[in-house]
Parts: sequence; C-alpha cells; structure tokens
Amino acid sequence: MQNGHTSIDKAVDLLEQLAMPPYEYKPAELAALTGLNRSSVYRLLGVLQARELVACDSEGERYKIGPGLYYVGMKYLYNNNFHSVIQNILDEISGKIKESVGLAVRDGERILSLLEVELHQPMKMNDYPGRYFPVNKGCYGKVLTAYQPPEVIDRLLQGKTFEKSYPNTLTTREELLAEYAKIRNQGYAYSIDEVCQDALGVGIPLLGEDGTIRACVAAAFYRTEGWREKMAYFRDVLLEYQPLLEKNMP
Repeated sequence: MQNGHTSIDKAVDLLEQLAMPPYEYKPAELAALTGLNRSSVYRLLGVLQARELVACDSEGERYKIGPGLYYVGMKYLYNNNFHSVIQNILDEISGKIKESVGLAVRDGERILSLLEVELHQPMKMNDYPGRYFPVNKGCYGKVLTAYQPPEVIDRLLQGKTFEKSYPNTLTTREELLAEYAKIRNQGYAYSIDEVCQDALGVGIPLLGEDGTIRACVAAAFYRTEGWREKMAYFRDVLLEYQPLLEKNMP
C-alpha cells in the first residue's frame, strides 16, 4: 500500500479485493491483503455497506460484493450499448453449437468478459461476466491484443513475464508476437491446452468500420472425441455470425 492513498483509493482497494476468490472476507483478512489498518477497513466497509456496495453475512463476519455494484455494472453495459440483441445472438450461437459462448472487450490495459452463455454442456467452463483475462493465453486475451496497434502491444508486453501453467501456454515475447501475427492473418484464434488441461477455444474479432477491434467472441469447450472437427465447425459458425455481431456492436 502506497502512502498518500485517499479514502476513495482505499475503498476501491477493498472492492477489488472482494472481487477476487473466494469473494468473501473477514475484515482482518482484508486488512492483511490490502495493507490497510483494521480501523480504516471497518470504517470503509461501513460506508460501502450503507450504499449497498458491499454486503455482510448474517453473522456479521464476512463481507462480499453487494447489489449496488451489480446496479453500477449493469449501467456500464447499457452505457456501452451492449443491448439485448447481442445477448440474443450469443444465445443463438450457443444453441447452434451446444457449447459455451461469450464476449469480451479490452478495458484499459485489461481484458474483461462482459457476456457469457453456458446453457448446454454438462461440464461447464465456469466463465462469468466481469472476469479478467491475460494477454498471453486463451482466445479473449490473444485476439483482443493481436489487433492492437504495435505500440500498444509493445507496452502490454514490456517487462512482463508469463508462467507456463499448461502445456501450450505462451510465455515469451517472440511466441506471442508470432501468435498475434498468425491471428491477424487468418482472422481467428484457437486456444488448445493454454488456460486449462483439455480446455479448447475458438475466438474471432469484432471490428468497427474503422478497422479497430471492438470485442472478441469465443466458443469454449472441453476435449472430446472429434474435437478437431468441432473446432473447425465452431470457427465457421462464429465467422458466419461475425457480420451480424459487428453490425450490432456500437
């Protein structure tokens, strides 16, 4: 914790910590994780709870994100023009391929999931709106980074180190630049054993009229028999819906 943090900075620190697993914390835990003293934590939690930005369990011991933040988050979606038509298109795609489908955007320096559909498969991917994704693995991160200007890509990779958490996780700058170029050349991305063992994905960019990337739509599923054919089919379905999605993006 840096000196000179305002009360607003400290409140945001608490909210960001509450947005991380396990999503419920005792005040003492929040103090230890954020570096704030306990009296500040209790005071700020009281203010946030009064505004329904945090909620407390019935025993008064653990705090979690409150309904007020859901309200604010929904306003974010509406203000960015992600209307029900996009959700309906994703529902249609998910119904067609019988797997998870989602949409993510670049929010500042981070990749943010905005919409997720998990309706059909018995083994769910457990993705959820509001989750952040890295730039080095998975369709969201790779696609949304690949279409950035070169100077932005340089900044996003500058000084970064990446852990090889799974067999195909990309970790070096050279690997990532080659992967980004491949994605731009072919117009889609595959993710195979990058974010989880046997987790597969196919993603496409949604571009604006000026050619800048607006979002990434991706399908995700677990490896089963015939998975290579599935990936090709999902790619074709996503590319089929690409013009409609781009037309309805702000």
